[in-house]
Amino acid sequence: MGPEMGIVGIIALAVVNLGFLVWMVSSFYKKCPPNQAMIVSGMLSADAMGNMSRVIIGGGSTVFPVIQECRFLSLECMAIELDPQTPYITADGSQLKFKAIAQVKVKSDPASVLTAAEHFLDSARTAETLKEILLGQTRALAGTITQSDVLHDQIGFADKVIELSNESLKKFGMTVVAYSIQEMESDPALLLMASSPRKLI
Repeated sequence: MGPEMGIVGIIALAVVNLGFLVWMVSSFYKKCPPNQAMIVSGMLSADAMGNMSRVIIGGGSTVFPVIQECRFLSLECMAIELDPQTPYITADGSQLKFKAIAQVKVKSDPASVLTAAEHFLDSARTAETLKEILLGQTRALAGTITQSDVLHDQIGFADKVIELSNESLKKFGMTVVAYSIQEMESDPALLLMASSPRKLI
């Protein structure tokens, strides 16, 4: 009975230890929904690309306490309201004022997520920074065309703002998904002319 009991004891202890190990690993497992990116940093967190942190989107990963931590970054669109205090000045010297809404989000690739996290994770100025960039690009574009050009092709103008803004925002790991003009104030005579089809760019 002695040897048999010893073997049973060893097996029971091994089962208990295995169960504890499985419980411990599962309790450290963190899930990430598809509308967020989970950034795991710390020891043993480097990814295959050599980044010191790894990014998980719509999946999960084991995060070991003490030596690792995980942070979450939203991948959802942020609505940035653009309502400039001063009018845009067009190439013909006209004043043009309009409200617009831009939908901006973090790009869904690991490199962009890490870049966006570096600039904006836990930042209270994210919306303000994005607004400044978008207003600057809108103002810069308006200064290269006439007021009539904007009125005749508002969609083309919006598309060009998106193109120019994305050149700047990619440095922050962000992208503009949509840009729409909501309200426009202008010379009534030019507004009447806007029904005539004309391509901006």
